[in-house]
Amino acid sequence: MKLTIDVPQVNLSNSTYNVGLKLNEACERHHKTLFFCWNIRAGIDKGIEIQRIVDYVNWYGENILLKKFEIEENYLFTLLDEEHYLVKRALKEHRRIKRLFKIDTKNPMKSLIYIEEELDLHIRFEEKQLFSEFEKNATQRRLKEIKDQFSSLLTNTDWKDQFWL
Repeated sequence: MKLTIDVPQVNLSNSTYNVGLKLNEACERHHKTLFFCWNIRAGIDKGIEIQRIVDYVNWYGENILLKKFEIEENYLFTLLDEEHYLVKRALKEHRRIKRLFKIDTKNPMKSLIYIEEELDLHIRFEEKQLFSEFEKNATQRRLKEIKDQFSSLLTNTDWKDQFWL
């Protein structure tokens, strides 16, 4: 199966969403998660051995994504009421994406494609709809806490087998 990959240059001034600089660290982490999705597509397009991609996805999920979700849920989402419809949707999507990371050993390609597609859609939803709501309620103190939390996360470059290059 061949997926088309087009990796755009990251330039916050040309972003498809309109977020102020208050949540810059969260935006940067979202871009890194989008690169994770592009890395999956690149690996598939290059015909990389599926187990190498699965190993990367498992590592990313455990070491970055689940921790990123935890930060969002404990620091970002608390900027809004827990009953806010956007927070409810985001939490529901987090649960769904976490389940997708239990890769089907009989059909790992299908699992990888679902992870890549769902995570990409989720990131774009958060950036386009949730971030502007968060910014309305964020204090400088909370923004610093959020920045510190996101700064502690690993990145794609911490993975030893960068098959997407």
